[in-house]
Amino acid sequence: MLLFTLLAVVPSCTVEDANDPADPIEKFLGTWNVSDQPGRINYVVTIERSPSQSVYVLLQNFADMGGSASGLVVGNNIIIESQDIGTDYFCSGTGTYKSKYNLEFEFVLDDGIDTELRKAVFSR
Repeated sequence: MLLFTLLAVVPSCTVEDANDPADPIEKFLGTWNVSDQPGRINYVVTIERSPSQSVYVLLQNFADMGGSASGLVVGNNIIIESQDIGTDYFCSGTGTYKSKYNLEFEFVLDDGIDTELRKAVFSR
């Protein structure tokens, strides 16, 4: 009888993974200082939730273009599909969450004539 009682209780216990946040977007949100190497420029990007799509973020001033880029959050990555980010530039690329203080992005800027591969480190 004791064995049956234990079997009924044990399966109801669950272990929660403390490293798996309930909201995968939360870790990306905030203001980031950016060092964009091939461009040799420094600027600030603010990452906010998209008001219209729950799995997207908006990256304000992405690539120091003044506009915003929309990115799909998948696990520890932000995927930026090809899109117009202002001043006749298109961009696409991927950002990876490294720590709460560091993101790394690789993206392409295309003005219709030249295509430039950029690597940028976001820190806070």
